[in-house]
Formats: sequence, C-alpha cells, structure tokens
Amino acid sequence: MQKFTNCPVCSSQKISFLYTAGTARQPKEPPKWSVYGCEDCGLVFVNPRPTWDELSDYYPEGWQCYNTYVPDEEDVVKEAQKLNEYRHIPIPVGKRLLDVGCGGGSFLQVFKKLGVEVAGIEPSSSAAAAARECGIDVFTGTVEEYIAKNGTDEKFDVILCSHVLGATPFPVETLDGMRQLLAPNGYIWVAVPNADSEYSRKLGWRWHSTDYPYNLINYTPKTLGLAGEKAGLVVQRNSTYSLPESLIFSICLWRRYRWFVPHKVTRLLLNDELIERKTKELDSRNAGEAIIMEFCHPGT
Repeated sequence: MQKFTNCPVCSSQKISFLYTAGTARQPKEPPKWSVYGCEDCGLVFVNPRPTWDELSDYYPEGWQCYNTYVPDEEDVVKEAQKLNEYRHIPIPVGKRLLDVGCGGGSFLQVFKKLGVEVAGIEPSSSAAAAARECGIDVFTGTVEEYIAKNGTDEKFDVILCSHVLGATPFPVETLDGMRQLLAPNGYIWVAVPNADSEYSRKLGWRWHSTDYPYNLINYTPKTLGLAGEKAGLVVQRNSTYSLPESLIFSICLWRRYRWFVPHKVTRLLLNDELIERKTKELDSRNAGEAIIMEFCHPGT
C-alpha cells in the first residue's frame, strides 16, 4: 500500500478520511478500502493506494476489460457511418487515433473499419496481445512507459481514454503524457464515471460506477477539468451521458438500498419511455451517469 499525503490532482495537503468502502463487484466482501477526500478541490480517492500486486486477485489472468469482440460489428459500423460518430466521437477519417487503455481493442477495430489510422496503449499484456492478434498496433505498458521508450515525436490527432483515468493513480502525469503525444489542433477525449451524478450522491460507494478498487479515483466535472489544467491542457467540451442500462442499474440499486425493493420488481416498473426521459433530464443539467470531457492544447 502507498499512503498519499497530498491530493493526486491539486497536491493539497488538506486531505481527510471520508469512509471505508466495499468492493462494488463483490458486495459480500467486507468493506476494506479507505476513501479520502480533498478539502480544496473535492477529489475522492482510495488512500492508501493498493499496489498492482495487491490488486492481482481482482484482475484474473487473461483479463481484457474491453475485449476483441464487438457484437453485430457490421451493423455498428454502418450506424456509425450514418451518424458520422462512434461512442460520441466524430469519426476522424484518415487521421491518427490513439486509445489509452484500449483493452482487447474492440473500439479500435471499429474505428479502423471506419477509415481511421489506429494505435493503442494497454498495460495488460494479455489484452494487448489479443488486440495485436487482430491486427491492431498496441504498446504494452502505460503512457509514461510508452514515452520513455518511444519519445514524443509521433503525434496523434485524437487520443481516447475511455473509463481508464479512474484506475490511474497519478492522473495529472498521465494526462501530461497524452498532451505530449497530441498533435496540434488535436484533442483528448476522456470519459469517466460522474461522482457528481444524482445516483452517485444518493448511493455513495454502493453506486456501481464508483467501482472500488478497479477505480482508485472518482471524478466530478470540476476535478477532472482541474486534472487536465494541471497537465497543461484546456477544456473545450464538457458534458455528461447516461447509458439507459447504467441508469436502470442505478435506479434499481437506489430503490433496493432505500426501500428494500427487489431488483426484479424495480426493473419491471421501469419502462423505456421513463428511462429515456430521465436520461435526457439528467444530462441536460450535467448530472448524468458519466462525464465526457475534451481537452486540447492552449490556444487551439
């Protein structure tokens, strides 16, 4: 375990213990993760931070996160071409896209078929190997390790970091590495769970996307934007998005913990129209399930 005495984002020493959290994916496991908050910027993070060896039981051999398989890939590609975007990202046809934490490369396979030049960085050796078997150029390691080996001469027009930054113990350094790899007029696209979402506030660590210890840090729009600014970037777009499946899970969890309503009963009470209306309402006020934030170079 590594004990933090400073906030991982703003470096403030005004950090204090908040609560002991359980493991979201193993609810029967006793709470064991000490969670701290920063009094200056509001960041919430696990402290002390477990080492990768201490987390090995949570990442089984062959773990890929995003695997190599995309259900109905042909239909996905056609729909993306129709909308001219994939995963909320305008398709950068003919440009270079780097996926940081690409897993088994499923996102990159789709972008490649959409005419994008793709590459990935992935710390899991099994996931990186699976992506390479599918013809994706993937470096095994972190952004910092990639730069140490390859330098920063090679630039990318779009750098994607989807639900990865929460697992990064030093987010400012990671974002700074992405900044060094970003081409002029390019942008960095980051998605993370929104710790300022309606159901995160209601459920605390029990909210499914808090996801300790897979996430070591949970961000609000404020703290994510601050991490980018500390890395020398500026925010050019900030919004939230709520996948219907994610919102349904959140509502079911809330009703279970608040009123002890069984999941199956809660789910039956949630129709598609209600969920669509609720996702639009939450995202209209940036209180949705996940944050999307784009960063660029100053002056771009």
